[in-house]
Amino acid sequence: MTGEVWLGVVVIAAVWGTTLWLFQKVWPLALGGKRFSFNLALFYSWGIMLEDPPTRPPNNLTGQLLVGWWLTGCLVITSSYRSSLISHIVVQGKSSAINSVEELIDRDGWSWGAPDMTGAFNTFFSTNPNPAMQQLYKQVQVKSIEEGMKLVISSKFAFLYNNYLYMQTLLSTRYTDKTGYTPIHASTTKYQLFSGNSFAIRPGAIFLRHFDLTRIRLLETGLMSFWIDDVLNTRKTRVRQEQRREDEADVLTNFIQDKRQVVLSVEQLLGTFLMLGLGSILACVSLITEIFTVYN
Repeated sequence: MTGEVWLGVVVIAAVWGTTLWLFQKVWPLALGGKRFSFNLALFYSWGIMLEDPPTRPPNNLTGQLLVGWWLTGCLVITSSYRSSLISHIVVQGKSSAINSVEELIDRDGWSWGAPDMTGAFNTFFSTNPNPAMQQLYKQVQVKSIEEGMKLVISSKFAFLYNNYLYMQTLLSTRYTDKTGYTPIHASTTKYQLFSGNSFAIRPGAIFLRHFDLTRIRLLETGLMSFWIDDVLNTRKTRVRQEQRREDEADVLTNFIQDKRQVVLSVEQLLGTFLMLGLGSILACVSLITEIFTVYN
């Protein structure tokens, strides 16, 4: 439940206990009978909410009517909370993640696409001797990033992209919510499209050996991976801060709003709160009617 709902439940429980105490205080003054202490009235409201009510109910119609409406309201609130809690705890079965081209080809009913098939991306697939790569290349669909990501979320579709760093940034900034949840799985297998970047240095340069040693040390100690991850995290943080400042619409919410679990909000329990208010009004009317009848 949201914070507003928790606050509303606490306030309403306190207000109801206070109302019960006032009614039971006015009743003995006007008609005589047993009184309720303020502490007992508050514990009575929380006891009903926690499904452990006290054994001494009010002995007049006004108090019984008020308690009856509170019982009905607590039944709705606790049932809603219990069902919401169960739906969040129970995890639906998920299919195993796809982490390689071979696994993707072996899945039934799956399709895939890419933003383009040119340059090194096209050369990698067209000249690859792997049969799985050849089959993937023949059946690939050309899709834009927006179209491809929508299909990834809504259907059995895999999207191929030739820039790992850009895709990681895209997933973490546009398709991940504030809690860190994302419905998209990024494959753990990386395929090298080309041998890498090279440096042109004149033959016989005195610093060539020191340069090679430094580069090898950076790679073997993991500093390159550390720096890349640091750049990605910095980019993620900056983009999310910009999105919060500009109050942009969350793309993830627009895509999967029908698939995520809904947290109980005040709007969903508004009918329950109105029902409790109606019960309090009826209890007031009952009290006034009883007092008027007895005095007449």
